[in-house]
Amino acid sequence: MGSKQAQLNTTLTLKQCAEVFRVGVQKARGVGSMLGGAGAKLTGNDQSGYFTPTNDSPFASLDDDPPDFMVGVFVPKFAGGGTGNGTAVHMYVWDRGSSRSVELYAPHSLVGGMHARKLITKVAQAFTDADPKVQVAAG
Repeated sequence: MGSKQAQLNTTLTLKQCAEVFRVGVQKARGVGSMLGGAGAKLTGNDQSGYFTPTNDSPFASLDDDPPDFMVGVFVPKFAGGGTGNGTAVHMYVWDRGSSRSVELYAPHSLVGGMHARKLITKVAQAFTDADPKVQVAAG
C-alpha cells in the first residue's frame, strides 16, 4: 500500500475549501472514471460518493490537533470499474485563524499510484485556481 499527498496553506474559508474540493474532484473524474462508475452501478458494486473519514486508531484520543473539517470521496477507475475498483481521496482542514491548513491524501494499492496522483494533482490545482496565493507542498 502507498499514498499520495499534498499539503496546502490557503486563505480560503473552511466552506470555500469544501467547495473547491468538490469542484476539484469533479474536474479529476475523466471519461474512464465515469464509465467505471457506470459499470459498478450496473453490477451492484458502486462504492462511489462522499463520506466522512474516521480515525479508528486506539491513539486517536491523544490527537491534540484534530481537523476542523474532513471529507472523503471514492472515485471509480475505468479498469475493473465493474467490480467497484477506485481510489479514495481525503481532505483534512485545520482552521488556523487567518489561514487554513489543508491536507489531501489518497491511499492506493500497488498499481493504483497513477490514479491517486492524478486525483491529488487535480484537486490541488483547483485550490491554486481558487486562491492564486495558496502554498502547495506535495508529499
